[in-house]
Amino acid sequence: MSAAPLRRALARAERRVGRRLDEAGDDRGAMSAFVVVLVVALLLLAGLVVDGGRAVNARALALDDAEQAARAGANQVDLAHLRQTGEVRLDRGEAERAARAFLVARGYDGGAVQVASDGNSVTVEVSDRVPTVLLSLALVDDFTVEGTATARAAVGIVDEIGGAP
Repeated sequence: MSAAPLRRALARAERRVGRRLDEAGDDRGAMSAFVVVLVVALLLLAGLVVDGGRAVNARALALDDAEQAARAGANQVDLAHLRQTGEVRLDRGEAERAARAFLVARGYDGGAVQVASDGNSVTVEVSDRVPTVLLSLALVDDFTVEGTATARAAVGIVDEIGGAP
């Protein structure tokens, strides 16, 4: 066997190996793009967890504040009417004022509060804007939470507690 065919076969093998190395070189940077996408996805997921938890807490606080404001309003009984007729009725203006005053003291903007009274009950609706921490990176700067509650006046003892002498 002559050396020429062996040299040609060796040259072909070197070209193939060289081409494969070049093809592998074209994939450089693909892993770093994957890592960037993965990091962004993990940041968004962390944002959903952190800011989602803040949203749940803010909604619970809005509901609690609405309930307390409605109770404050439901305490405003029209005493003159009660003394004259024995019938419990709310002073609508005072009930709404007391509920609003409670919410303003808690830091709510007057425009974010709706209070209505029908003489028997007080209904309060509040809304609040909560800024985001991590989702602001995804251009979500804040979110709105709302809470609604209704309370009515309860007068007198309705049931006894068992076990007392």
